[in-house]
Amino acid sequence: MNEHIDELIADKISGQIRPEDNLLLEQIIRTNTDVRMKWEESLAAVSFYKANREVSKINDDDAWGQLLAKMEVEPKVIKLESNKWKWYAAASILVPLLLFGLWFGLSKSHIQFAQSNANKAESIKVTLSDGTIYTIDNDKGVTAGEIHFGAKSANRIPQGGKNSLATETVTLDIPKGKTYAIVLDDGTSVKINSASVLKFPLVFNGDKREVELDGEAYFEVSKNGKPFIVKTQEMDVKVLGTKFNVNTYPGNLAQTSLIEGSVSVSNFSHPNAILIKPGQAAIKRGNNKLAVESFAADNVLSWLKGTYYFNNMPLREIVNITNRVTGEDLYIIDSKIANYRFSGALETDKPIKTLLENIKSSSSSIQYAIKDGKIELY
Repeated sequence: MNEHIDELIADKISGQIRPEDNLLLEQIIRTNTDVRMKWEESLAAVSFYKANREVSKINDDDAWGQLLAKMEVEPKVIKLESNKWKWYAAASILVPLLLFGLWFGLSKSHIQFAQSNANKAESIKVTLSDGTIYTIDNDKGVTAGEIHFGAKSANRIPQGGKNSLATETVTLDIPKGKTYAIVLDDGTSVKINSASVLKFPLVFNGDKREVELDGEAYFEVSKNGKPFIVKTQEMDVKVLGTKFNVNTYPGNLAQTSLIEGSVSVSNFSHPNAILIKPGQAAIKRGNNKLAVESFAADNVLSWLKGTYYFNNMPLREIVNITNRVTGEDLYIIDSKIANYRFSGALETDKPIKTLLENIKSSSSSIQYAIKDGKIELY
């Protein structure tokens, strides 16, 4: 029960608590003195950290130690079982600082890493209908056929005119560590996440606008009488004009999250399309059935700003996400730490060493080493 209460308090402070859990926690806080004290102590600890956010002034190599010195407390790491949270205790107070402050708050320190993510990441690939492949470098674009693709984005206007491109399709392959933005022929804008592939026609002909996606992308679909369809291996999404996010990464539950407008979602196990409203997501469960649930837009769309939130997430999943979005090569050598859980946020514009040092600081049993360009956690 105490562990569950700690998780609810952590979720509430991070703003990720479900409505039904929030009602339960508030009732317990009102009726249970011990829980109320723990809640107040947690709030006080978080407020204390915010008031003392001087991390950017701290020497990078000793950031964690100096931060604790400023707080004038003895650090004590409470190590739980592998399927439980890691919490920090400042003096005698066990509080869920969520590592938002102490772990990833250190991201303001400007630690230099041996090799930048941008240099390590592979090039974006552009494949035309005839199989010709072009690559987009980090600092300059490429002209593929009659279309120019910039280093980070591409406009929709075909340079050679639409007649010569009426049957041309393009496949954009975005590698780990990169994202890409493009405006399609109809004015629809798409932001493609790392390790994702988008296939689309240069000109939308016929009675529908159809693209194919593998991975994750955010769509702002221009209003048009022709339906806009996103086809994935997990589900099909059909809209007229709206804003939504589609995530089909392997290992995740495929999810379409609606921000604005309305969409219908279907798959082979659910051929009768279901309609979702803004704030709702269609999620493919393990039985291939589609379920409709509410979602937190700030969390689902945070990747658009280069931020990835972790809420009670196993280290193995954090490593997978970090590898995908940064292009780094992290490996867990000791399987015992793979299920250690953390909460926080990875900011892709910060050096990877910030993350590594603070994971290390969060548990005395976790270390890391850099060997031949690869990062081993053990």
